[in-house]
Amino acid sequence: MKNHFICSLLALFFAINVQPLYAQSVPDSTHKKQVLGVRIYSGSLVAVPVKKATSRFEAGISYQNNDVYFGRKDSSVLPYYIPVLSYYYKSGLYFSAFVNYLSSVESGRVDLVTIEGGYIFNTGNYDGQLNISKYIYNSQSTSVSSEIQASAGYQNGFDFGVIKTFLNLNLDFGAQIDYSGSFGFEHGFTVLQDKLDFTPGICVNAGTQNFYDNYYKNKRFSNKKTGKVTGNTGSTVIGSIVNPSNFKILDYEVSFPLSYTINKLVINFTPTYAIPVNPSVININTKQSNGSSSNKTVTEQLTNSFYMTMGFTFKFG
Repeated sequence: MKNHFICSLLALFFAINVQPLYAQSVPDSTHKKQVLGVRIYSGSLVAVPVKKATSRFEAGISYQNNDVYFGRKDSSVLPYYIPVLSYYYKSGLYFSAFVNYLSSVESGRVDLVTIEGGYIFNTGNYDGQLNISKYIYNSQSTSVSSEIQASAGYQNGFDFGVIKTFLNLNLDFGAQIDYSGSFGFEHGFTVLQDKLDFTPGICVNAGTQNFYDNYYKNKRFSNKKTGKVTGNTGSTVIGSIVNPSNFKILDYEVSFPLSYTINKLVINFTPTYAIPVNPSVININTKQSNGSSSNKTVTEQLTNSFYMTMGFTFKFG
């Protein structure tokens, strides 16, 4: 069924006879990187509008129903409201600020503040973007990426006309450095007098998982969620991933971003299906209040995720 779904999307690239979409990327609010023509939320692709002809401000807000990073997610659902303010210079430089506000049954708080700057360029059919981001996570955040403090990335793509390829390379800085990359294909279309854009795409994400190891050590079993001290015996549970520095494929993603433009207002909706692979082997250490301890090794249970992002952006100038 999964292969049939992916093949159907690829067939769609060639079957629809409408105008191609040529777009530039803009900063992402959850430190999942972008490539020209798309925005990546937790690895997903989001079509965005084009051209940096003049300097301008942009402001908007989006809603993401769960936080998923390379197919990995916390045991709790983490829905976010994400306001953003950006300024784009006509030279290609840009600066953005994001706030991820967690709105869940358990709690409501600012979970993440992101400050990002970068440079967007294009030469013919080749597009590129350099960016540096600083992440300020709430100490109570249980996002799987909450141990990442900053990142630097290079995203680029080449449009062959019938299809566009993209490659994103990224460094994440935390207690240890993580290396990641995303490779994929997409093709954009416009209809309704160029007001409605849609950009179906597929990608594969790969990388190291030191961030995930630190999440298991500091957040997965923490008292900020279910209590680091568990049960009546006062036990403490700590997890760690075996060989987190190994570079491997983490997930495959399929998405169908749509955006509708009304003058200076752009409305976005992006459904994404993430298929995680290569589950981690996890060492779980349990220490009792009497000083005794026990260890066990388990393989994590990965589940596919269907999630979506929706919102709007308004351009000033």
